[in-house]
Amino acid sequence: MSNTDDNVRQLSAALDATARNAAAPAKVDTLFSNWLARSLNNAGSTLALLPSAAQPQTWFSLLQLQQSALQKLQQQQNAWVEHWLGWLGEAEKLRNANTLSKLLEQECNLAMQAVQIVGNYAVNLSDLQENLEVNYGYWAQLQRGDPERQNS
Repeated sequence: MSNTDDNVRQLSAALDATARNAAAPAKVDTLFSNWLARSLNNAGSTLALLPSAAQPQTWFSLLQLQQSALQKLQQQQNAWVEHWLGWLGEAEKLRNANTLSKLLEQECNLAMQAVQIVGNYAVNLSDLQENLEVNYGYWAQLQRGDPERQNS
């Protein structure tokens, strides 16, 4: 048996293990169901808040929630720009490559960094959205004066 056969078997086993551990459709369904339930709950809470819409304190506290979300978004945008500026600095170093192998290595590293920057940004935006949905739901429950939800 050759090393190539062993390598192919190891790679095949690793790919099979990865495929088994990937997010199953049931997991995606559960995550989507959780999001849908949270959205419906927030919609119901919003409707329940209509009677208190004339109260300035309701609007003031909602504005504070929105300002907090905007601040987090601005922090993410700043990080996004900083990461891309760093990436551009790395791209400038391509000129310093003195062999084809070094050039290819640097180009592949740049491509992986770009994918990582975009991936991290997408994850951070999703996290911000989920946090805002949860925070809004909690805020709405507090505005309604629901003591059962305030203690959970």
